[in-house]
Amino acid sequence: MGMLTAVEMWLKRDHQAEWNQWVAWLDHISRRVSAVEGVTTSVVQPVGLSNRAPTLQIRWDRSRIGISGKTIYRQLLDTDPRIVTPGGRDREGSTESSISIMPYMMAPGDEKVVADKLYALLSKPPVRETDAQKAAPATDISGQWDVLIQYTAGSSSHKLHLRQQGNRIDGTHQGDFVSRDLTGTIDGDRVQVRSTYAEEHGDALLYSFDGKVSGDEMSGRLDMGEYLSATWTAKRHQYRSG
Repeated sequence: MGMLTAVEMWLKRDHQAEWNQWVAWLDHISRRVSAVEGVTTSVVQPVGLSNRAPTLQIRWDRSRIGISGKTIYRQLLDTDPRIVTPGGRDREGSTESSISIMPYMMAPGDEKVVADKLYALLSKPPVRETDAQKAAPATDISGQWDVLIQYTAGSSSHKLHLRQQGNRIDGTHQGDFVSRDLTGTIDGDRVQVRSTYAEEHGDALLYSFDGKVSGDEMSGRLDMGEYLSATWTAKRHQYRSG
């Protein structure tokens, strides 16, 4: 009965009017944040059958504006009113940062709240961030790590195949079903690793590991964007000899 009701509601909806409303909301947000010098925006059209809504990409140079995409994402998520986004991005090897806004779950008036909050964060960052010199790595974490992720209800085993070069990390994140590339940094004993898996029908799954390393063990917080957060522990994989 629930599926039948959903189909009936889908057939009765004015999809073009809904789409026009989404575009108008994104246009309002775009015009507001574009008033900040150095901020650019673009609308990305959906590909595939899932998440059929336009997405607003907001980009800026964090060396100029002084706040990262990750920080804006966390500020939106942790402050009132709470705003959930697909996650903030900071391009490795570049100072470009970005945040994405999807209007699918928004209600009339939300566009003004989102626009004002983003404008405030971009025009007057609460804490100006700089690309400070990172501390020397406490250890070399190159190799395979066996990861246990603890969700609110349940757990999952993953693997991180890491290669460390100075403070930079790259490699592969092997999840429950697929593997994807990862990037990250090590600053003293603090490790930050990030991977994103984008499916063909439009869904994206972000994993952002933030923790500390001590010998052959690591642990910390896992941020999964719109899928909220978890905790994680990892141990360096011990290969059998012989």
